[in-house]
Amino acid sequence: MYKRALKVRQAHRDYTLKNQEHKGNASIPALILKGTWLEKAGFTIDLPVFVIVRDKLLVIEPQDD
Repeated sequence: MYKRALKVRQAHRDYTLKNQEHKGNASIPALILKGTWLEKAGFTIDLPVFVIVRDKLLVIEPQDD
């Protein structure tokens, strides 16, 4: 196991939510994961995954076939 250093960046939502008034193109946090390190870790192209969300913790795991 090893750590990858990433930065949460600013992005903009490309859609509006039906239950909220349109307030322009809202800024939202975003993480972009890409690189050969993903493949080396077993995350190949088109692999379906789950993202488990906890307080300040994200776990990405492959979905069972």
